[in-house]
Amino acid sequence: MTAALDAAPAHAMPAPPAPAAPKPPAPTLAREVADLREPLWLTHPREQARRLRERGRVHRDTTGLWLLLGHADCRAVMQSSHLSRDPRLSTAYAALRPFGAGSALEHAAERFMLFNDPPVHTRLRRVVAAAFTPAAIRQWRDAVAATTRALLAALPVDEPFDFMRGFAQVLPIRVICDLLGVDEGDFDQAKAWSDAAACVVEPLATRAARAEGARAVAELTEFLRGQVARRRLQPCDSVLDRMIAAQRDDPRFDDDELLANLILLFIAGHETTTNLLGNGLFTLLGHQEQLARLRREPGLMPQAIDEMLRYESPINMVARIAREPWEIDDLTVPAGEVLYCMIGAANHDPAVFDDPGRFDVGRTPNPQLSFGGGVHYCVGAPLARLEAEVAFEALLRRFTTLELVDDAQGAAFTQPRWRPMINLRGLQALWLRGASAA
Repeated sequence: MTAALDAAPAHAMPAPPAPAAPKPPAPTLAREVADLREPLWLTHPREQARRLRERGRVHRDTTGLWLLLGHADCRAVMQSSHLSRDPRLSTAYAALRPFGAGSALEHAAERFMLFNDPPVHTRLRRVVAAAFTPAAIRQWRDAVAATTRALLAALPVDEPFDFMRGFAQVLPIRVICDLLGVDEGDFDQAKAWSDAAACVVEPLATRAARAEGARAVAELTEFLRGQVARRRLQPCDSVLDRMIAAQRDDPRFDDDELLANLILLFIAGHETTTNLLGNGLFTLLGHQEQLARLRREPGLMPQAIDEMLRYESPINMVARIAREPWEIDDLTVPAGEVLYCMIGAANHDPAVFDDPGRFDVGRTPNPQLSFGGGVHYCVGAPLARLEAEVAFEALLRRFTTLELVDDAQGAAFTQPRWRPMINLRGLQALWLRGASAA
């Protein structure tokens, strides 16, 4: 082609194109700065998200986090292989060392399958996933139901009780301990440790909370080390035994990875389910017509669980780190910065959910995002669903009526008491009084 142009008469040569105007760089700042430290993110997160959504799909927090509010954006980010789950890729990681430099919490977190990308994530998840398939979890239904009945039987009738302390905080930790083969006498201590370690997914956890989390993880690690040694001498058929067996097939799966991901199972295995139970019941009691419908139509329970997850999500945000500049419309997120998929906000996106402020136990379809998405979709989702379905079915049989009260004296209900966490959203207490047909 070059030769043909050289041979053409001068008058036949096309005029050179005008130089293209340089494309302006995409802006790197969101249209509005948000502040996750505002108290309303604890008490009224849906209202905060609605206010921000009216001003744009993406906002930048005062700490530099990018907040994505839309369902489509959150789903795309969670499913993308161009974004990372590894916090060490954040440009701020080296300076902040958010888990405490050199601490047991940092040592464990860096080995969580949650905080690793493929192929490391794939290898670690494979070890755990086989024990948490829907088919495998269904085999635990009878055991979960027996624990549920025992806990509900201990709750008083016609007297105030704290549902969180008496049931919602107890059932999930007992179930995960049973799955792992942990002795019953260690339930309470295991819960205390994993509660403290939950700061690992809380973006605004205080330095003191992270120090307490590091101490708890150090103690939990030594406890689990003893459990592993015991199981190697006296194996049974627990999830822990299967994870130990996986070491024979994969020498890379050493004790550090084993212990770290056991800790992750403790945290993930009860925190979100506790919040699902508490948030779900609180929501039901605030929508008596939907509670009555669920009593009339118990077959709606699976849809009702999805709607509880959507309406008052136990997880409000999921992080990803940009490996390379990430574009959303005319915004560019620089490489190394952190995007937060605001799950609670996405679950109320009016572009996806008809009348999102309406709680409907029969809502379908319901593409809620509370279990995440992509390769990091929650491995424990089948277990959480099973526990919630069994618990609510048994709870509605146990109590013919339930009413909110404010305290142990049965004072009139005033307002919910939320834990001081913006990600793992749950209630500190949920005082109730119930009547029983029996």
